[in-house]
Amino acid sequence: MRNATAVWHKNDDAVSPVIGTILMVAITVVLAAVLWLMVSGMIGGQEEQKITVNLGSPSTPEKFTRTTACWDTSMNVNRITPKDQKVLWTELKILIKGSTGSLLLTATSPTLDAGVYADPAVIQVWYVETGANTKLDAGDSIKITGMTTAYEGATVELTKAGNLIASASLPTNFP
Repeated sequence: MRNATAVWHKNDDAVSPVIGTILMVAITVVLAAVLWLMVSGMIGGQEEQKITVNLGSPSTPEKFTRTTACWDTSMNVNRITPKDQKVLWTELKILIKGSTGSLLLTATSPTLDAGVYADPAVIQVWYVETGANTKLDAGDSIKITGMTTAYEGATVELTKAGNLIASASLPTNFP
């Protein structure tokens, strides 16, 4: 009888060198693309979307003669972006800059319009809420009372946490 012996042939070929090179280049390109996306901020942590409020043009100020001649104006809130953003009236500040850039009214929080104006010669900022809540919604409005002719052509700015979210220009000549 003969003894059977097993013969093992050594085969070093697993993948051809061309295919191996193509795979290494592809992996390098994919890793570079992912790294670039992470560095550029396209993937990763979600940033808070910038809030913007679209205000309607200020209505023509009405002249009132209380103790001195003054004008009142109102601006409707047309739209808030992003739509699901919750902005409370207590978080907002309104300031008014003159046509030359000078500050006419420092950042002031609006108060709910009660229809009673304490001092007609002092600028007062109000909000008119159309819903049964305390958040800024489309349809609400901002009212400014007690303006003098110094406010003609001024810019009304609405800020939240120091960030400008809306602005509107007052008429250049009060009636």
